[in-house]
Amino acid sequence: MISTKGEGERAVVATVNETMFALRIGRAKLYELLHSKALDSYREGASRKITWSSIDAYVERRLAEESKRRGSE
Repeated sequence: MISTKGEGERAVVATVNETMFALRIGRAKLYELLHSKALDSYREGASRKITWSSIDAYVERRLAEESKRRGSE
């Protein structure tokens, strides 16, 4: 069940700008991630919405990749 955003809660989706800020990346890199399907998104009218669950999953994948890379040095 999806609840409305209240204090201390996060929305289910993020805007392009929110995602860029959260991941500390630029617009070109964000759209690269969207086109490669690394992040899940959809269009809502003229706006693109990115799911926070896919943002979280992307960060977890990157952390696992980095951990694996560092472990093999």
